[in-house]
Amino acid sequence: MRYIRKRHRDPQRAVPVEQCACCGGELYPGNPCWRLAGRTLCEDCVVPWLLRELAPFRGRAGEVEP
Repeated sequence: MRYIRKRHRDPQRAVPVEQCACCGGELYPGNPCWRLAGRTLCEDCVVPWLLRELAPFRGRAGEVEP
């Protein structure tokens, strides 16, 4: 029987499959990302983007009426 070695892909040669809509960073297969409002966001941009989107609903404790 002949043993054939599997070739492991070099992660440095991977081709990006997406691009972050905020920072323009490259997203590679397996990278975590979020698809929100038709935009693809990387892990670093998702929280600041969400905070900006939710800013109109921001209030202060005791000032917000139920």
